[in-house]
Amino acid sequence: MKQLKAKFITSASAILLCSALLAQETYTIKNMSLKQALEKISKESKLSFIADESLIDGKKATNIENINNLKEALDKVLQGSGLNATIENNTIIIKEISSYKIINGNYVLDDVSVNSSNSKNGSAENGYVAKELKQVGFWGEKSLQDTPYSMSVMSSDLIENVIAGDIDQLYKMNPVIQQSTPTTVYTYPSAVIRGFGSSTSAVDGMKMSSYTYGTSTEEIDRLEIMNGLSGFMYGAGNVGGITNYVLKRPTYERLTNLTLGNYGGEQYYAHIDLGNKIDEKGKFAYRLNAVYQDGETSKDDQNIEKKLISGALDWNATDNFQLQLEAAHKFYKIDRPDNRFYTRGLNYWPKAFDNEKTYSPDWTYNQTKTDRVGLNATWDINDIFTLRTAYMYKKDNREFSLIYPQYSPEGWTALSPFKNAPYDTISHSAYAYLDSKFDTGTISHKLTFGISGETYKERKYKENNGLIFDSSYGIPSGLTINQLMNLSSPNFSSNYGNEKFIASETTNKNIIIGDDIVFNDNWSALVGFNYTKVSADTFEWEITSYEETATTPTLSLIYKPIENLTTYASYIEGLESGSTVPNEPNKYNNPGEILDPYVSKQYEVGAKYAVSESLLLSSALFRIEKANSYEETTSNGKITLNQDGLEIHQGLELTATGKITNNLTVITGGTIMDLKVDKATNPALKDKKPTGVASKLAKLYAEYNLPYFSGLTLTGGAYYTGGKYQDSLNKNKIDSYTIYDAGFRYKTKLDKYLTTFNFNVTNLTGEDYWATTNQLGIPRNIAFSMKMEF
Repeated sequence: MKQLKAKFITSASAILLCSALLAQETYTIKNMSLKQALEKISKESKLSFIADESLIDGKKATNIENINNLKEALDKVLQGSGLNATIENNTIIIKEISSYKIINGNYVLDDVSVNSSNSKNGSAENGYVAKELKQVGFWGEKSLQDTPYSMSVMSSDLIENVIAGDIDQLYKMNPVIQQSTPTTVYTYPSAVIRGFGSSTSAVDGMKMSSYTYGTSTEEIDRLEIMNGLSGFMYGAGNVGGITNYVLKRPTYERLTNLTLGNYGGEQYYAHIDLGNKIDEKGKFAYRLNAVYQDGETSKDDQNIEKKLISGALDWNATDNFQLQLEAAHKFYKIDRPDNRFYTRGLNYWPKAFDNEKTYSPDWTYNQTKTDRVGLNATWDINDIFTLRTAYMYKKDNREFSLIYPQYSPEGWTALSPFKNAPYDTISHSAYAYLDSKFDTGTISHKLTFGISGETYKERKYKENNGLIFDSSYGIPSGLTINQLMNLSSPNFSSNYGNEKFIASETTNKNIIIGDDIVFNDNWSALVGFNYTKVSADTFEWEITSYEETATTPTLSLIYKPIENLTTYASYIEGLESGSTVPNEPNKYNNPGEILDPYVSKQYEVGAKYAVSESLLLSSALFRIEKANSYEETTSNGKITLNQDGLEIHQGLELTATGKITNNLTVITGGTIMDLKVDKATNPALKDKKPTGVASKLAKLYAEYNLPYFSGLTLTGGAYYTGGKYQDSLNKNKIDSYTIYDAGFRYKTKLDKYLTTFNFNVTNLTGEDYWATTNQLGIPRNIAFSMKMEF
């Protein structure tokens, strides 16, 4: 850190107390640079460290052996370096000794403000700039700046400060992500990354093919978003990009946070976040998050109820072996969910309807119960080998009752309403990777070999595959929208039997080998191969299946002309599972059909420049080639999902994250893309734009700390999404839109407790807009919260 603001005092007694509270490790440092020594002590003490690299570069650490006190070990390692270490809020802070004054026997550090948040990676005080990535799939932990892919991090500080009740708010703010289907439609978040839809994700580095049900913002430490093809790292799927949800992990100092607030409308909630070590030596530590939310949203008569309990436990069995366990249960129900809209016989796309309405009758709902268990272990076998293993199980129990409005020249009607009897989606995901570090001459290697895999099953009732219709229920055409919203409830039967069957099953297995090569201080590379096998079976309306294998390579070359600038060129291939047509026979002509798998390709060059410790600039030029899927509406009003031609997305991404000045923070950037369909057998599709994809994005989120009003920060953003086409023949154009946010944050103390007040208004002007080809956007929403740290 080049500058730290305000004053920070540590006394000798405070240092002794802090040392006594920390885990009693034994520290040995031999023949290491100062940077290597600090990284080793940081890892063994399980504390992060902050240091200006210019202060530690080129310096040698003093050798120590079997020092069992953290502060003593730091003092001895830093002897003769002109540096001093302090420990505050779970963080080791390295500063020049000349930055201290001694007053009455105490160290006083000028221009430093260290509190419970600014010492964290990705904190608001650091401009939300993250230094490290927790999990880049197969590659594991890596420096964000030196990772040869376009990636962004949205930290827990940001999640709290914008009062993100769901992931939609974060996707809306991310400069290179197009907002997609709101969570209030299907109860899971969706995004469009580099023009491709993404509705599945990874959790703690394990890819889950089930939709992202059950993961809640209150239990997430950060989102790590990778733009572009991720097949090598995570296996088949997510051609445009993938989000890795990094869960909150145990703390080794006491954490007791209580947040009370409102996510908008009458959605009041309470959230408690607890953590600490369990024993004096820190062999065991825990984290617990619990949330309850209930009330009407900002949309008329729409209600959300959410219950979450999420816990994590660390067991540091030895200095070299750590076992981590996490588990969670979540209940989420939305009454009158947001709707999907369809048209028939129109040669234009209608202007957006009022976003403050759901257009769903009062008998519609969507509900998910999620149970999740995860286990991972890290074993540093010796100085060469490290074994990383993990497993996760997730079960979602789903049920819903829905209706799909349809708009035509005659007015409104709807596809047949239906109810889905409770059904299960079951996911298993696991990996085992062995890292080996060695040198060949002057070249350093981290060679990793391993396997990963996942399975996804849907288990439904046999009777009508769990779908329930009221055969006597007929919806006339020519309705007004108000008549549609007030349709009476169908007489849904409950006769769906007592026995469930496996309706569909997919598997994805990977054997991977890769080498992280460092040639010298300027040049490095990532090289690897993934042997992937995907298979899928569906047993619903029509029995279909496929099995496909492919060996896909990746190659990245990284060049650092100077320490703060990283340039790279990457090539990645990935096997992609064919699209599965949803099991909705009232909507699709080919429900349950699985389309053919294919291999996608991506070319990318980019650069990342760390202007300072708290400002990172990134850019990427990319080209992705993927099989083209499109929806075709037939004369019966239903949709056929087809696959034809090659979808090509190429473009430029630019982002800036961090502090422009000491008081001004920005997260800004955008995307410009050239999109087309090529090599289609249907000549009408050639050179058409893919549906639902905006070729231009531009976004700005900013925070300004008022210099004359300590603790008060003004916040706000502007988010532009360009126009897009609704149909594969590009006849119906959907307008561009810009939405605005505004708010503030105030940090103070109530009694002796640090307290943060947040206030945020989204869609400030109440813009009505289409978020996708089927869904409306978010309404104006006012959210607020108060967080106390005990």
